[in-house]
Amino acid sequence: MVPHSLPGAYSDGGSQVLWEDGERIYRRGWRLDDDGKRHAVLTVAPASDDPSRSSLDRLAHEYELKDELDGAWAVRPLNLVRDAGRTILVLEDAGGEPLDRLLGAPMEVGRFLRLGSAVAAALGKLHQHDLVHKDIKPANILVDEEASKARLTGFGIASRLVRERQSPHPPETIAGTLAYMAPEQTGRMNRAIDSRSDLYALGVTFYQMLIGALPFTATEPMEWVHCHLARQPLAPTERLKDIPGAVSAIVMKLLAKRVEDRYQTAAGLERDLRRCQAEWEALNRIDEFPLGERDTSDQLLIPEKLYGRRREVETLLTAFDRVVNGGAPELVLVSGYSGIGKSSVVNELQPVLVPPRGLFASGKFDQYKRDIPYSTLAQAFQSLIRPLLGKSEMDLAPWRDALREALGPNAGLIVGLVPEVKLIIGERPPVPELPPQDAQRRFQLVFRQFIGVFASPEHPLALFLDDLQWLDAATLDLLEDLLRQPDLRHLLLIGAYRDNEVTAAHPLMRKLDEIRATGKVHDIKLAPLTVSDLGNLIADSLRHDVPRANPLAELVHSKTDGNPFFVIQFLHVLTDEGLLAFDHQRARWSWDLSGIHAKRYTENVVELL
Repeated sequence: MVPHSLPGAYSDGGSQVLWEDGERIYRRGWRLDDDGKRHAVLTVAPASDDPSRSSLDRLAHEYELKDELDGAWAVRPLNLVRDAGRTILVLEDAGGEPLDRLLGAPMEVGRFLRLGSAVAAALGKLHQHDLVHKDIKPANILVDEEASKARLTGFGIASRLVRERQSPHPPETIAGTLAYMAPEQTGRMNRAIDSRSDLYALGVTFYQMLIGALPFTATEPMEWVHCHLARQPLAPTERLKDIPGAVSAIVMKLLAKRVEDRYQTAAGLERDLRRCQAEWEALNRIDEFPLGERDTSDQLLIPEKLYGRRREVETLLTAFDRVVNGGAPELVLVSGYSGIGKSSVVNELQPVLVPPRGLFASGKFDQYKRDIPYSTLAQAFQSLIRPLLGKSEMDLAPWRDALREALGPNAGLIVGLVPEVKLIIGERPPVPELPPQDAQRRFQLVFRQFIGVFASPEHPLALFLDDLQWLDAATLDLLEDLLRQPDLRHLLLIGAYRDNEVTAAHPLMRKLDEIRATGKVHDIKLAPLTVSDLGNLIADSLRHDVPRANPLAELVHSKTDGNPFFVIQFLHVLTDEGLLAFDHQRARWSWDLSGIHAKRYTENVVELL
């Protein structure tokens, strides 16, 4: 096959494919230096002759990271070139082969520990540079078995953010590889993506190395999401008895659903793997030992799990269970001061609502848009409609049929509210005008029919409306109408509001008094966190025991009044000012109580409000 040259004295040496991962093709080539000497390189190009914009963007993004990647632990980009209309990323070639070439059968324990330790070390270096990979998998790991070295590649979606939150897009459109994706990366866990998301993906990779198979099997994207969120894999030692219990436990710790239960750092993981490796090579066995004894991050990672809210979350989940089982619509009201955690409590529903279990839609009222009727409902239902637009024609057809049947000749009213609906059902004839009261009744009827498409036995709907203190009168009337309909089922309405901004004379309060007579309203009032709650939060954040954390918790409580938002802000302020710091020599967090006591923060709380 005739070789072709690349601009800038690069060549891929022909068309020999080293490997491909479905999206990209890797070839080995060479480049000329200033003295005319050849140096080996890898070239990466999209697998498709007509690559998507996102595929090209990922190559460009990987190239942009070249100065932040070190050849000791990463396959560094050298150039991004165009050749014969193709975009090609040129990488250093330090040798080695992709880990996925070594998989397919269970890996011998000693070999696993050597390679696993090397991969953990490389991942630790990446995280030290404040980068999160977000697509760790065997195809993105190059290993040199002779040197016991590993290098990472495939940085096309890597993030410089220490933490970021994934929206709950359709799983087909989420960047990354579903088989290896951490639960929070699916956007359905009410948790942010951070370095521990990479550790979960590494856990899937380790499982595959040890067993020769993935921990889960699935045939559809949403099934993969369900596996990562809800299914517990069999421990490696349950599948292969020869795997030492300590090694199996390490993998299962990496695969924990909650980030707080995983390894917190790749360095802590590497330390445990090196210990296992030393014992295995010396004794051909590994004794059980406490995992992660020195696994404390030098970054302040405050857990996103809720503290002191178990009863409130149970109230919400119980209400949802009632509508799942065919109950009439219910309204759950969550109230409290700004920063008290209302949205956080409501968002605990999201992991429960993984389709087909249910749907979740949310909108937020704006104090400057109270003169725009239904604008927040439009926002909420756009979040349901837009994912449908990415479905295949076969999957979209049932939704199109259901919407057309439900809306009939009045579909134009809903298209006016949520224009994206027209992209599903097509152009609809105009709706005749009616007197105002008749028009309102017609709209309420059509909206009930519209909401019934989503609120069904197959997928109950939870509709969350935040900042109700700013809701418009038309939406308030519509919500009352929904709650009074005996034939509407499988709908949970959730509203959150700042009770310090709502008096008894507020239209919301007056209307709620009427609705409460039906018994369909449940109130959840969030109180500040107690000192005990704060003690648990701080102990978990700093990886200390609760008794040691309690004096700090009492002081933080006195400064913040137990408001969760202010607590988190205050802890970050203390870190920025060195009053709360990680002691690298002792590998633990320490703090200056007297300095914190002198810190005047109360005024800042008022500013944050």
